[in-house]
Amino acid sequence: MSTEPTIEDVHALLDLMFPTSGQCLGIAAELRVADLLADGPLGIAELADKTGAHQHALQSALQILNEDGIFDEVEPGVFANTPRSTLLRKGVPNSQFIMSQFAASEWLWRSYAKTSHSVKTGKAAFEEAYGMTLWAYMGQNPTAGRDFNMAMNEFSQTLGPSIVAGYPEFGEADVISDLGGGTGTYLANILSAYPTVKRGVLADLPPVIEQAKARPDLAPLVEGNRLEFHPGDFFESVPSGVDLYVCKQITHSWNDEKLLSVLKNCRAASPNAKIAAAELLLRPGIGRFVKYFDIMMLVTMAGFLRTEEQYAEVFAQAGYKLTRVVPTETAFSIIEAVPVD
Repeated sequence: MSTEPTIEDVHALLDLMFPTSGQCLGIAAELRVADLLADGPLGIAELADKTGAHQHALQSALQILNEDGIFDEVEPGVFANTPRSTLLRKGVPNSQFIMSQFAASEWLWRSYAKTSHSVKTGKAAFEEAYGMTLWAYMGQNPTAGRDFNMAMNEFSQTLGPSIVAGYPEFGEADVISDLGGGTGTYLANILSAYPTVKRGVLADLPPVIEQAKARPDLAPLVEGNRLEFHPGDFFESVPSGVDLYVCKQITHSWNDEKLLSVLKNCRAASPNAKIAAAELLLRPGIGRFVKYFDIMMLVTMAGFLRTEEQYAEVFAQAGYKLTRVVPTETAFSIIEAVPVD
């Protein structure tokens, strides 16, 4: 195969050098463009008037998204929804309204600007940009913290049911604790799908637990004594009396030392409990989204995705055996581990 570059290769590189699609998605969601197009195509002048945006600038942003197959420019300057742009509407099934704005967050893109620091050192670009950890920043900026939790909640609402359905063994446990479960969407999915589970314990930092307690949709589970809250730092302690510890999309946030610390806490608090971690795995043939996610974890918190073998090694150090990896209909797999002597 020839290694001589062609003009098409130049164009391909140029397309990658200017990654504005994420920002344009966030802007389109913020301006509620997809909602305005719900009843049919509209011209750019009317869209600019209804959104209060600059007409030419808005058209430029929407034309980028037309190239990406998000909106459809049905004729010059006239835009219509597609199935993908419909996901930018708030409240529709599998909505990405909040996530698209989160992905365009200023703090995230400021971190991306320092990606070279992460690649050269293995350390978080976020800390280079802001002089503190991401979690410290979230604590000092409640709006950013709230938006982060809302985005994770939306992500769980979209993928959670499919992940939960892929592991029927949830139903074999009496007591399940979700470590780092945010505002409770994933644990609520489990409790709703498996009524045989007697009790779920949501464990996260105190400010996050307060947000979970304020959710009216969780009230029936609380009133039925099926959902409890455990505010605290699981690097210090985890809920005890548990049959199954679960977590989703969180172990990649920690290096091996921190993950080992949490696993040892689980082993001490509930010696017979199993682990079922929903995670993205590094493996041959993974999609672009998983690779993007790996870089985002590196840049924001010096985290990283692991292979099955890497998980098995850390589990073994904590007194667990990785028994199997269960694929789901999503990019996530359930990593199952049991305690061993």
